[in-house]
Amino acid sequence: MNELSDQDLYAAIMYTRNINETDGQNILTNFHIEQPALAETLFNIFPALIAEKNIDLSNFFMDQCFDAICIYEHIFGKAPIQTEEWLISQMEALEAEFLHLNTPSQPGKKKAIKIVQTKLLSVLKESIDDYASENSSRIPYIGLTQNLITGTLQLLESMYKKGTKKSH
Repeated sequence: MNELSDQDLYAAIMYTRNINETDGQNILTNFHIEQPALAETLFNIFPALIAEKNIDLSNFFMDQCFDAICIYEHIFGKAPIQTEEWLISQMEALEAEFLHLNTPSQPGKKKAIKIVQTKLLSVLKESIDDYASENSSRIPYIGLTQNLITGTLQLLESMYKKGTKKSH
């Protein structure tokens, strides 16, 4: 998987923004059918963590997850169906990576989560920041929401790592 060019990313975002309600519902339904464990994580577990703090940000997070799913599907096609065991192993890897980020590092050594689609991640994080900044009650939870969207992209990328295909 290569990082999307600015042009491809822009085209995918525009595609996602112009999906009609029926097509959007079909995408979500198919995702829930084909990836039930991941759908449960992205649309129930992760948002519930945010909803404990701020319901508006939780709903916005789910919108961001939908956008990410649409962008990946539009650019890379349908993802291979994953099992619950796959998700458990991915979540364990994510947990280890996030824990590693919270340990003191050597001076001058930066720690970062590995994401191929860094431009997409930047767009989503900026969008979260902009939305949260509109209401002071959301601001304290920007970091949590951005961490969960980072985890979401990592999960989506790991689904596509094997056998990526271009569909458009």
